[in-house]
Amino acid sequence: MNPLMLSESIDYKLPEEKEKSGYVEKKFDEIAKKYDLFNDLITFGMHRYWKKFVAKKTGLAPGEKCLDLCTGTGDIGRAVLKYQPQASVTALDFSSEMLALARENQKKSRDTLRYLRGDAMAPPFPENHFDAVTVGYGLRNVLDLQVCLKNILSMLKPSGVLISLDVGKVGLPVIAELNQFYFFKIVPLIGKWLMPGQEMFDYLPHSSLEYPDQENLKRILLDVGFHQVDVFDFVFGASTVHVAYKAANT
Repeated sequence: MNPLMLSESIDYKLPEEKEKSGYVEKKFDEIAKKYDLFNDLITFGMHRYWKKFVAKKTGLAPGEKCLDLCTGTGDIGRAVLKYQPQASVTALDFSSEMLALARENQKKSRDTLRYLRGDAMAPPFPENHFDAVTVGYGLRNVLDLQVCLKNILSMLKPSGVLISLDVGKVGLPVIAELNQFYFFKIVPLIGKWLMPGQEMFDYLPHSSLEYPDQENLKRILLDVGFHQVDVFDFVFGASTVHVAYKAANT
């Protein structure tokens, strides 16, 4: 089943490029309170395992610094702290409602995450500042992927690492058709069952149409200057993790 055919079968259009940032910020604000439950439902809870995998791939030592970009409600940042409790973790997002929920969660978990509101396209940090940068389901939403990745590379210290969790492309044809049907048909239904009429649940699958597949994203990461990129697929590639390393001598 061609994903373009699926996109045509739903009366939804992605926002224009100039409107994308404001649209995504507004819509994430609107779905913030249901977002974690939505992720639990559509991944059958597996996203929590994938985020623990992301945390382990940081390889952080005590005292090292991590930025969790597009943090949402902070679950990857908290996973990083569970992996390395003595790390310093900053969590940044442009959705004020997501951050409000994250801070509410912080009262319960008593974690040491430092939450900041900011744009992933212009993070307010100096060069060579972080040992690791994590991002979960965020790179699809940035205005310019290459510029965002260059900024991340700049913020990383030599030998630093970027770990990105996002949707991927399934290679096996039959499974790819099933995955597309689930992602474009079932996932929006689940979202609209939680929040009737909310079009953000149509945006989420449609935003994957122009997002690079695993090999193309790896090539882009290498092109912007990362030294080495490893790719780890889950559920036949429906979800994927890219681990990109900055060279030691830069």
